Amino acid sequence: MKTGSDPLPCELVSRKDLSDGMIVRMHELMEICYDHVSSDRFREDLARKDWVLVLTDFTGQIQGFSTLSLNPRGLGESGRDVLYSGDTVIHPEHWGGQSLVRGFFHAAGSILSNCENPLYWYLLSKGHRTYMYLPLLFKRYYPALEPSREFPMGSSLVTFFSERLFPGCWEPNRGVIHFPESQGQVNTDLAEDTRSRRGHSQVDFFMERNPGFAEGDELVCVAELSPDNLRRPSSRAWMEAGMRGEPVGKGVCIG
Repeated sequence: MKTGSDPLPCELVSRKDLSDGMIVRMHELMEICYDHVSSDRFREDLARKDWVLVLTDFTGQIQGFSTLSLNPRGLGESGRDVLYSGDTVIHPEHWGGQSLVRGFFHAAGSILSNCENPLYWYLLSKGHRTYMYLPLLFKRYYPALEPSREFPMGSSLVTFFSERLFPGCWEPNRGVIHFPESQGQVNTDLAEDTRSRRGHSQVDFFMERNPGFAEGDELVCVAELSPDNLRRPSSRAWMEAGMRGEPVGKGVCIG
């Protein structure tokens, strides 16, 4: 039964506090939606992250998560702070809920309150669902279909960040990270779901910018994480609550 409308508690957990059972379940969720995600590679990538946003159901079972890292590879020395979202997945039965979005903006607000520099979100989009967070939630971002919404510094920041995070895999002419061997890609059903949505302007734009998404290419995106850059009052409220250290509301517990 699809339960996407049901709020799932979202908790920000230090990566060091994850149990082995939690990590096993997280990898299981990755395998539901992605191909070519080995357990060893997943654990190696996870070890480089700082936190994990974890969604759980009423039984305590993890139903979604997103890994986060602040200033990986010394990016904070650039005079900018960078929040990098790594592996992100929600069990299909819980698609449509807002708990992970709430938790992310609350966490971003908390992190922003401790930053001395502007905070940017570095996001890799394996599929259109991830990319869609940008036009839905942000006023300015990169890359954008509408020129008026394209973040002016986006192209240069994407290149600057990507050269340091993924040397040898960043393809500036295409704007994607291309791995010699897939590090994980949407499975056949999800790839076909994206193709079936041709005619939706934002999905068409994603496929135009990342035609190799089904083979594991990842579109590099960036947006400034600030209340003023958020489109929706609810998103601004969640971020501002995080900046003040306040609870964000029903369905979310940031610890």
